[in-house]
Amino acid sequence: MRASTKSKRSKGTVPFSLRENRDSPPGSNRIAGCLGLCVIMAAGCLTVGGCGKKGLQTKVVHGTVTYGDQKVEAGYVRFVPIDGTPGPASTARITDGQYRIEARGGIPLGTHRIEVEARGNMPNRVPIPKGVERWAVDRMVRLGPKKYAGNQSPLKIELTADLDGRADIKIPRHEGTQP
Repeated sequence: MRASTKSKRSKGTVPFSLRENRDSPPGSNRIAGCLGLCVIMAAGCLTVGGCGKKGLQTKVVHGTVTYGDQKVEAGYVRFVPIDGTPGPASTARITDGQYRIEARGGIPLGTHRIEVEARGNMPNRVPIPKGVERWAVDRMVRLGPKKYAGNQSPLKIELTADLDGRADIKIPRHEGTQP
């Protein structure tokens, strides 16, 4: 005697099966499920307002970075949104005193804290063993107070659509700072 493949539904179970129905063409339940999911996602997208609307307004920003009156040789500059400005932080490398941020269309418009990790060459004599001539080697050192490189940076900028995109950054040279 052959056992029945039909099972009784218990209370709380789903009234349909995700397995293929023997009477329907192969794959039809999967296609119907995918179409249903697409309809739900499209409806959610339109309800939330994420589709068809413009994203964040951004601006490509570029400029020079100086420490005192000298161009910063290397490092990075980061624009961090503050005071309710939406969007991600934007970072660029400083090379020969210049930076440019254009990834993702630039920096979101609004108020940003500017964090600068400024580096420069500092002549440094390296001791050489006896009998070998001494020579100078440059090493990269932080320029300016450490606070300019982190979330305590006092540098701020308000980016608006009417700006030309140039934002020069000046780290002041204070007495007693290195180098």
